[in-house]
Amino acid sequence: GITFGGCEPMLHSDFIAEFCKIKPKEWNICVETSLNVPKNHLTTLLPYINEYIVDIKDMNSDIYKSYTGKDNKQVEDNLQYLIDNNLTDRITVRLPHIPEFNTDNDIANSRKELEEMEIKRFDEFVYLIV
Repeated sequence: GITFGGCEPMLHSDFIAEFCKIKPKEWNICVETSLNVPKNHLTTLLPYINEYIVDIKDMNSDIYKSYTGKDNKQVEDNLQYLIDNNLTDRITVRLPHIPEFNTDNDIANSRKELEEMEIKRFDEFVYLIV
């Protein structure tokens, strides 16, 4: 299979969709995404993506905005869209501990909120700032 990642691959949804139309059928397609994209990119790719690795950063909107400079409303809406389309079994949410931005307690709160949304797979880790 193939994983599309780096920057925000969902912004290239038309290319990924065209690629998926010609790829071998047995290949799985994964995207590493922040989900901070207009919803039309998700709808374009919905028939093609087997796995989503979603880099949430933090569910707390203040922490998210402090780290990314952007609001996380679109991220939450897009995650709910995937959930509403019964794709929770295809989603792994990345919850990084970002020094000086969030704490272990913040991560636990994010995880609890995501579990209440029926997310089951998580990747928790620490960002290393060198």
